[in-house]
Amino acid sequence: MIFHRLTLLSSFINRSSNFLIHSHQCRSFKLTPNRQFSLTSIRPRRGDRPQLLANNATNTPKVKLTFSDLGKLFRLAQNEKGRIGCAIILLFISSSVTMSVPYILGKIIDMLQTYKHEELRRRLKQTTLLLIGVFGIGAIANFGRIYLILTTSQRIIKRVREQLFNGILRKEMAFFDKQKTGELVNRLSSDTEVMSNAVTQNISDGLRALTQSVAGVGLMLYISPQLALVGLTTVPPVAVGAILFGRFIKRLSRKVQDALAKATDVAEERFSNIRTVKSFSKEEQEIQLYNQRISNVLQLKYKESLAYGLFYGMTGLSGNIIVLSVFYFGGVSMSEESLTIGDLSSFLLYAFYVSLYNYCN
Repeated sequence: MIFHRLTLLSSFINRSSNFLIHSHQCRSFKLTPNRQFSLTSIRPRRGDRPQLLANNATNTPKVKLTFSDLGKLFRLAQNEKGRIGCAIILLFISSSVTMSVPYILGKIIDMLQTYKHEELRRRLKQTTLLLIGVFGIGAIANFGRIYLILTTSQRIIKRVREQLFNGILRKEMAFFDKQKTGELVNRLSSDTEVMSNAVTQNISDGLRALTQSVAGVGLMLYISPQLALVGLTTVPPVAVGAILFGRFIKRLSRKVQDALAKATDVAEERFSNIRTVKSFSKEEQEIQLYNQRISNVLQLKYKESLAYGLFYGMTGLSGNIIVLSVFYFGGVSMSEESLTIGDLSSFLLYAFYVSLYNYCN
């Protein structure tokens, strides 16, 4: 859905002005024996009656994002490549600090069991001072990454809005006859922000999740390959389930947006022609029509909520099974003295970090 809107926005900037006016019909009213009335407008989406309004969303052509569109998308950030590059470097620094925490904590736990009294206090003091410095570097890197990403996003939004407003304002009048004012304003306000986030915030979050997932899995394999294999056994089925769930939610979300668009069209048309509605005493009929459209949205939302509940319930169950399996096999390894309690603690923390960052992103 986001890619669909991005492509539409790109087409507003680059589309030529060759719009043809086939007919300009005045708004007319026709009284029928059943006291029905119809509206005819020069705007195609405001047609005769609710039947045409209901088809607005479904008649919108499906637009697929091509590699050319992706190229245009990334060219928007070309002037900001220096700031984005610095943000990526800071991202790797902050991620490295974050992923070193479980390993260090595991070593501290082993230190508590190995050393006693003065030697333990001396080593704890050294380790604590070292960690304060490392955490300080991580905090500065994280601050710089977030600041650069957010400010870069706003700079791109400003540039795109300027280009888009300039492109729209220079269109022929036929363009404004065919397009709704609200739709143009929506492209200028919200869609530009979506486009900017696609090349800044989303890339940053994706790289952070990828970096920390790869580092986490690698360190899990380093600590204990056997436990890592146990923990990763549920990854393939969960991954397949996530892909299927994502496709289902994408289709369902499109249906929700289409249904909501139908309800919005009904409200917009009735508010625009409120004098006509009241002249023919059609308030109750229009209220029932709008309520029906909103009820359709609610039914689709019920399906969406059910899908989310089932998916997250199953993933939560699989995560708990993994934790129990790791505890069991980790306890067996500790009894055989092939694994320390610090290593097991580090492994569990890495497993938690990997699952947390993948869940959040």
